[in-house]
Amino acid sequence: MSITMNERITTMETAQFYQDRPPLQIALLHSTVKITRIECFRYDHELIDELQLAIGVEHIYGLLAISTNAGAVGFKEFAIPSRSLKCDLTTWVALFQRIKGLTLTESMNYTLLKQEAWGPVRKELMESALQDLIEQTESVSQPHKGQKYILDRAYLYNHAQAYISF
Repeated sequence: MSITMNERITTMETAQFYQDRPPLQIALLHSTVKITRIECFRYDHELIDELQLAIGVEHIYGLLAISTNAGAVGFKEFAIPSRSLKCDLTTWVALFQRIKGLTLTESMNYTLLKQEAWGPVRKELMESALQDLIEQTESVSQPHKGQKYILDRAYLYNHAQAYISF
């Protein structure tokens, strides 16, 4: 399933609906919107070169995408030092699986609760993706400007060395 412009419009319309809402209603939004999918794309060398990301051979580059039942999608690109992975990327990302089905508020709280067990790299990655997701649900600003490849899952699939979804 690709993230199409129609889905983006739906996301923006959902955000438009909540834009002028008081903080109490935004808090209600955070407690009702649930995470429905978490995806992780590990970029292949071609995409790394195209995006000019290579800061070292010792890094793993990719994208974490979190989708909700409201249509909002939060993203966070990452460059993880290989030495911080004591296992493969699938096992490393699998701990995020527990967040699926939680609300935005519960997800942020769970991330804070697990920061010691997850370590700083994993905690920061999830926290940043969740923060982007929260911003997507609250505002109608042009999301992810200049990152067209994020809107096309087919492009990401073609340039993924690994793909994890739950």
